[in-house]
Amino acid sequence: MTRLLLFFAFAVGFAGVAAATESGNAGRDAALADIRAMVEGAEGDVALVVAITDRDRLLMTASHGYADIDRRVPATPDTRFAIGSISKSFTAVALMQMSDEGRFDPDAPVARYLPDFRPRGTYAPITGGALMSHTSGLPNYLAHVASMRFLVTALEGFEPRYAPGAHFWYSNSGYQLLGYVAEAIDKRPFPLILQRRILDPLGMAATSPQIDDRLRRRIATSYERAPDGGLAVAPWFEHIAADGAIVSTAPDMTAYARMLLARGNAPRGRLLSERAFARIVTPVRDDYGYGFDIADGGRMLFHTGSIAGFQAYFAVHLEQGLGLVILGNGPADRALRERIVGRLFGRTPAPQPDLAWREPTGFAARLVGPDGRTLWFRPGPAGELLVDDRGETLTLARIGREAWGAHLTPTGPRAYLFFRDASGKVSDIVEGDMTFVREGAALPSAAPPAYRPLVGRYAAHGEEGPSVRIYAHGGKLTMSYADSSLPIPLIEELPGRFRFATPAYAPEWLQFDAVAGGKAQRLVLSGVPLYRIDLP
Repeated sequence: MTRLLLFFAFAVGFAGVAAATESGNAGRDAALADIRAMVEGAEGDVALVVAITDRDRLLMTASHGYADIDRRVPATPDTRFAIGSISKSFTAVALMQMSDEGRFDPDAPVARYLPDFRPRGTYAPITGGALMSHTSGLPNYLAHVASMRFLVTALEGFEPRYAPGAHFWYSNSGYQLLGYVAEAIDKRPFPLILQRRILDPLGMAATSPQIDDRLRRRIATSYERAPDGGLAVAPWFEHIAADGAIVSTAPDMTAYARMLLARGNAPRGRLLSERAFARIVTPVRDDYGYGFDIADGGRMLFHTGSIAGFQAYFAVHLEQGLGLVILGNGPADRALRERIVGRLFGRTPAPQPDLAWREPTGFAARLVGPDGRTLWFRPGPAGELLVDDRGETLTLARIGREAWGAHLTPTGPRAYLFFRDASGKVSDIVEGDMTFVREGAALPSAAPPAYRPLVGRYAAHGEEGPSVRIYAHGGKLTMSYADSSLPIPLIEELPGRFRFATPAYAPEWLQFDAVAGGKAQRLVLSGVPLYRIDLP
């Protein structure tokens, strides 16, 4: 599960040809020792617990950091973490067990099991298989009804942009629906379905099938990146839906890995038939099967997970007979994760993008905008960023990886979003509906005046958000999540209604309304109501 992220690059990228794989126990032991050293020598206080298994037994666990940073409680193999979207594979396994029993058909319309699920359109009905493979065309995540059965009603009348199976678009909403499908078939709450069908048979005694307040003091404290680049305790919220509600330990998760390495078999009996297992691990689109990303010619299954600050990674290599679990309670070190994956499975990790938070000196720039207006950004004496604008000097605070803002000014909150060229140098910045470029560069076309009432910050109440910024970049209306610098250009379909420019089939949509004081006061994002808030 994610906090309404739009793009999901789950695949651990492997560049080029596999490195020479070491053979024999000595080679494996050397790899395990190297991975242990990587984990125990990791930087920072965020917890990191890694477990590795073969087909028969747990081979290694290693820990680093703190389950609670403020109280200095060390992380151990017994520390519990939320695993986020890795839970989706459990949902797929449970439903394919029902398929083995002749009670669930992944090729049948979802409406067979949920008669109240009635999307509009002329395309073929959405099937369970389309939901499990993220090819249904449903939007990603409706935060205001997550973990609530009202989701079925909230999606009533939604019209997909494409036929089921035509495109891949990650949808937590789809997996939440699958939980209600399973309940309709098994006649019991979904968490109990997971408990009876998977957790108990695999002996996963430390694993909980849902996140609720009973666990609040029994799992690691989770952290997220604060706007200034530091760590802050992540908001707590209960979650019981089928897209990402499992809490587990690294050793418990290796029991799940061993079942997969045995292609559905387990010490207490087979959980999945060979037919059902083959269906799960067969890619449908974009190398995604049922609840798993598929790599290495179908030999590797993996997934990442993220929820409420927790970060997780899970992989099994069917041919090598190895499984890997990485659990953490804060921002993931992706480069370290790739080194661990590469060392275990004998792959050359792909280069990772530079995600380092730049110091204020990295934002120093002089830029020119419409009518010759100049902005001069320069570091201040106490680590802040200053901007000189029309004879006024503003002191800016960090509000994101590539964003700075002033919260209280006579004209209201000010947000400056920075963009860079291939060398990493500031190329342009955006303030509201205006783009500023480096001196000598050509200014883009001005944004249409109709965009001016739409720009600003919009937020939803509640722990999960989301919160977004709407601005005009290069003359085009653009959206970024407040905790991300990723720009998402928009295209106006109808007056006040927009869609993502790319990909054209993306099901997400935006509708602005409730104009007051010359500004739109509400933004409905794929059904989630957000409201203008006076923050940068």
